Amino acid sequence: MRKKAVRNVLLALVTAASMVLFAACGGGGSNTGSGSVGGANEASNDKPYQGQKLVVGVWGGDYAAAIEEYAVKPLEEMGAESELVLGGTGDRFAKLYAEKGNPSMDVAFLNLFEAKQAIDDGVAEPVDETLPNFPQLYPAAQKNGYGMTFMALGIVYNKELVSEPITKWADLWRDEFKGKVAFPNYPGFEGDAFIALAGLAFGKTERDDDFNFEKLKELKPVPMTYTNLDELFLELESGSVLAAPIFNSYANDYIEKGYPVEFVYPDGPGAVMAKDTIVIAKGTKYPELAKAFVNLCISVETQTHFATKLFMGPTNKEVRVPEEIANKIVYGEETVSKLQVLDWDYLLSKRAEWTQRWNTEILGG
Repeated sequence: MRKKAVRNVLLALVTAASMVLFAACGGGGSNTGSGSVGGANEASNDKPYQGQKLVVGVWGGDYAAAIEEYAVKPLEEMGAESELVLGGTGDRFAKLYAEKGNPSMDVAFLNLFEAKQAIDDGVAEPVDETLPNFPQLYPAAQKNGYGMTFMALGIVYNKELVSEPITKWADLWRDEFKGKVAFPNYPGFEGDAFIALAGLAFGKTERDDDFNFEKLKELKPVPMTYTNLDELFLELESGSVLAAPIFNSYANDYIEKGYPVEFVYPDGPGAVMAKDTIVIAKGTKYPELAKAFVNLCISVETQTHFATKLFMGPTNKEVRVPEEIANKIVYGEETVSKLQVLDWDYLLSKRAEWTQRWNTEILGG
């Protein structure tokens, strides 16, 4: 009996020591963004996603390269296979609807209004607040999908040729800018927003369609509708274009390249919030792997890279950047809270009608 009692005591000590070691290795879950959303699987198996394949729809270029480095590679080390499908949000958005219930794409990067609509329509999953890194997100990044980056639609202008600095949206209607304001393409985020801003800048709303289109027509002739940023900034440098509505991250990239331009977050009504947003497809075969991917994307490490290298505002409030970077991006709760959020439900409902008006009234004649 005494030997049995000793064995029982030893067994209890070994079990307790194992539990301590398991917790130290991350078995109890973590908010570090190390990859696994269920830490117990990671502790018991270093290849928890063996045999699983994640298909992710995302933009290309440096954006995709960063996702590859900070999210794809860590998951591959845990056994997952990943495929990045590059392209625009329109293709991804349509694919979610076309494959409703049986998606071939597990995760999609969308813009803020597309993500909301996809969740509302049941082709994407609502956010899972139990993700370890989710509490680190700004409140605005926790709604209608997982916020990946913040950007602001403001104004870029040639600082050497413009008579005085631009400070508000209504400044685009100064006489010196007539025929010198480049327009964004339509339909698209920037085009939708520019129509709305034409009214908001003069005390109207997004819903004052006729007024807004008449104000845009006052800026004609339109020197260019930009789809290629290199072309836009060459025109800004030459003076053929003096100003354009654009995202801060794009403008700051070209400022770094030495172009003689300035970016401003305008007043009245303020710069417009843009948010790259991640959604998980409804019906994905690998929901835990998809959540692990999202958790890595919103981690401090990934978000810091996007902020410091790509000039995209972090959605993770734990990110810290130098002052010279902070001045170029949407950074900090106060800055985020000042951004203008448009009535996207209305804007999207008008796209078909406004596409016709844009082509005939803005670009035509």
